[in-house]
Amino acid sequence: MKSTELNLIPIFVAIFEERSLSKAAVRMDISQPAVSKALKRLREIYDDPLFHRNTSGVEPTTFAVDIYPAMSAALKNFSSTLSASREFDPKTSKRIFSIACVSVASYTLIPALILQMRKEAPKIALEIHPLFTEDMEADLRLQRYDLIIDMRPRGRTVLKTEVLYSEELKVVCSANHPRLSDGVTVSEFLNEDHVVVARWQARRSLLNAEDFPELDKRNIIVRAPGAVEMLPIIAGSDMIGILPASTINDFSEKYDVKALPMPFGGSVQDLCAIWHPSRTSENAHRWLRKQLFKVVKDVEL
Repeated sequence: MKSTELNLIPIFVAIFEERSLSKAAVRMDISQPAVSKALKRLREIYDDPLFHRNTSGVEPTTFAVDIYPAMSAALKNFSSTLSASREFDPKTSKRIFSIACVSVASYTLIPALILQMRKEAPKIALEIHPLFTEDMEADLRLQRYDLIIDMRPRGRTVLKTEVLYSEELKVVCSANHPRLSDGVTVSEFLNEDHVVVARWQARRSLLNAEDFPELDKRNIIVRAPGAVEMLPIIAGSDMIGILPASTINDFSEKYDVKALPMPFGGSVQDLCAIWHPSRTSENAHRWLRKQLFKVVKDVEL
């Protein structure tokens, strides 16, 4: 596609999402013949019909379905560069921010963030997603998420990372565990069955041998979607796990569990705000990050 034909992208997206040439024309505020002309050119470029007529409008071809995510992302990225140069007024904005959040933070930070944002921006909405991402860089670059809250990314990355807070990890087990009382040795730790938070896309745990080499030797029985799902399993069995101290404390009254010191060193982990560098100077994104860090200062962790 030539640079002079980039104006065809929003028309393709409008037709795909509206499933109608007339509705796409209304959405784009152009005539229906102009939409038809643009679609004809798109068909020539891709050598594919892209859409077939049906009784209610049009239906995308398999090829159109395949290219839609890239077209939509290109349009969204372009739109964000325009919005970045405009003034952002949180009092009147109707933006929807998308945040993917690791489970141990979703029930503490997110409710506080919502309350904080409601004070300054009553019309802004949030989409909160579980941290199900196979490619963090791609998801942030394509703006599937505006922000990710997670442990610090491993290895080299172009992503911007700022520590929200650091927290000590603890071993968590049933308050009446038959073998563990006030502490746990490495040997005792490895002899027990384990419940972990899953990294679903890799069938690995959130914490693994890259964090502590000893974790490779665990006998993992359950991979749970999050911390809250781990606790009732641990409370009702002899299985053990690893969670932040604040998470164990917050739920210790609901679930009969206790926290024990980790049997190996370096148990402090950082929780970070992570975003794509292309968003750093965007006014709306800067505001979102400011609200998050304001919340971190006020929430007891």
